[in-house]
Amino acid sequence: MNIINRSFWEIIGGKPVILYGMGNGADKIIDYCAAKNIKIDDMFASDEFVRGHSFRGFDVKSLAQIKQIYNNNFCVLLSFAARHDPVINKIYSLADEYEMYVPNFPVFRESNQADIYFDYNYYIKYKQEIYQAYDMLADAESKRVFECVINFNITGKLEYLREIESERESALDLLDLQADLDYIDIGAYDGDTIFEILNYKKDINKIYGLEPDIKNFNKLEKNLRENDLLDRCEIYNLGAWSEPDLLYFNAQANRNSSFRAEIDSAPTKTTRSDVGADSISARERGIRSEVRVDSIDNLLGHKVSGEILIKYDVEGAEFEAPTGTREIIKKYSPKLIISLYHKIDDIFRLPVYIKSLNNNYKLYLRKHKYIPCWDLNLYAAAGS
Repeated sequence: MNIINRSFWEIIGGKPVILYGMGNGADKIIDYCAAKNIKIDDMFASDEFVRGHSFRGFDVKSLAQIKQIYNNNFCVLLSFAARHDPVINKIYSLADEYEMYVPNFPVFRESNQADIYFDYNYYIKYKQEIYQAYDMLADAESKRVFECVINFNITGKLEYLREIESERESALDLLDLQADLDYIDIGAYDGDTIFEILNYKKDINKIYGLEPDIKNFNKLEKNLRENDLLDRCEIYNLGAWSEPDLLYFNAQANRNSSFRAEIDSAPTKTTRSDVGADSISARERGIRSEVRVDSIDNLLGHKVSGEILIKYDVEGAEFEAPTGTREIIKKYSPKLIISLYHKIDDIFRLPVYIKSLNNNYKLYLRKHKYIPCWDLNLYAAAGS
């Protein structure tokens, strides 16, 4: 790999540093900069979110005001996520015009990780483990994606994400899905990925969906019923874990609902800004409640066999959930789709772990359109 050896955090400061956007992403950047003695000079939001208010001590300005105050001489730190083309294109245009960096903080972090970032020093510290994961990847494109993700983390430059965007359908082609497929959707949300898989492959035999957030679960049930799919599905209002348990849960009524937390030791999580919603405060927390979790082996091990596809998008439990599927993984070598962006070490820890469960897997890495480096997925299929 050709890895850039200087982090953007070491570069910024020559020009005024301006934060673009509010919410949880801005909180993380402000806290990190404070820990590292990096000065943030000002803040702006998209015009539709500017209403004369303040955030963390900054008066929230418009871009036009920032341009006037700093005479177009500033650098931008992006602090919110985007997945839809209009917002992404707006960000790309701004990056073409100004010096912009996009911090890639993990969605989840432990309480002792507030000042930890995947910069060049982090890369050096875990270089052996990173190369171990890199060497396990099955094709040149996966290795190119891996390298670009590392360089994006270090440089904060969007050009590394632009180079590796790919369509989901082409990624699913890697799995060579066969007929009479059983599909297990872990983190089913409102059924969006169930419909996505059905659109790609209509002859799915049985669908199992797990969704711990009760509001999301109700949406899931409603959407499946309205599309005449409930007779093909078994859905569970619970979370996937390494073993049966009762955990704390932060219900957001959206795809951000999850178990993990950075606040205390209870398994809950912090909120992140919705797509493009750069005015949403990180303090708008969900409601913590208790939720039942189970291992997939315990729940479905006696029901599935043959050709199986499992998708893990469990908002920070991507290690625990496969641990609770290890018997199915060892016995049936199911095709896997696993999110690799929720924690700082997912990109190198999870490929190695999956390979340790079943050494027959070929591992592929693909990045779909999203800013920052979210929607980065591991695709695993047993080799012939």
